[in-house]
Amino acid sequence: MTDRIAILKPWTWLHRVPGALASDIAAVARGFRRAWRILWALSLIETRRKYAGSALGLLWYPTYSALLLGSYCFVYLVVFKVRFRDLGTYEYVLFVFAGMLPYLGFSEAVSTSTVSVRQSLAILRNAVFPIEFVPVKFVFAALFGLFSSLSILFVMVLPTSHRGWHFFYLPFAVTELLVFSVAVAWALSAIAVLIPDVVYLVNIGLLVLMFISPIGYSVDMVPPAFRVALYFNPMVYLVDAFRFSMIGMRSLPFWADPAFLIVSCLLASLSAAFFHRLSPIFADYE
Repeated sequence: MTDRIAILKPWTWLHRVPGALASDIAAVARGFRRAWRILWALSLIETRRKYAGSALGLLWYPTYSALLLGSYCFVYLVVFKVRFRDLGTYEYVLFVFAGMLPYLGFSEAVSTSTVSVRQSLAILRNAVFPIEFVPVKFVFAALFGLFSSLSILFVMVLPTSHRGWHFFYLPFAVTELLVFSVAVAWALSAIAVLIPDVVYLVNIGLLVLMFISPIGYSVDMVPPAFRVALYFNPMVYLVDAFRFSMIGMRSLPFWADPAFLIVSCLLASLSAAFFHRLSPIFADYE
């Protein structure tokens, strides 16, 4: 009997998990209410600081996007001679550009936010700005840069038949990208404090993610045997939402977007609780 009680005893803490999660999430929410103005100001400063002193400044972001777009289109149009449905060459460039932008925003947000907490541990002594929002600051800064490339794509789409009411869908697509990026940033930045090698794994993962995401192709072009596995790639949903908002084309049903946003909100809540729970021990790694 005693042995049975000993086996069951470790599971007695499970009933406390929901309360602990709710407490941690509420603490992060209170911190956001107190410091959102500082978070916004620091995000703007980080955006300007990133390219401060360079000749092109903030123009480096759309320049990088254009260079990557040119490389992608060269491989698919010139080398592989890909032809997508009835799209012409210029329309295919728009198709690739619209799918590439959410990947670039996510990649920039995750790569910069993963190391942010470890590089800013001195902020633990700062009672004004909670450390939970250090990775969020870098996510905001990455998305600010994304808008410059979105503006270029918008101008490129206007003279074509792909312009339309779907432009008003862009805020929803950006919200999806923001929430999911914050969820990943909280989790990875906290783990990176304890395990610095995570940074190298993230860089490799982002590189692999670029090739397995439907940037130069659509979900419909993937063989059915592999299509199910593709649905586990979160970039599939982000690319589809951005592509629809910019050129009015999509492969997934509309209900996939709110479903993905709900899942992203749940992941962000769990990541916030995870980060808040680990934050007291960050000082030991300073």
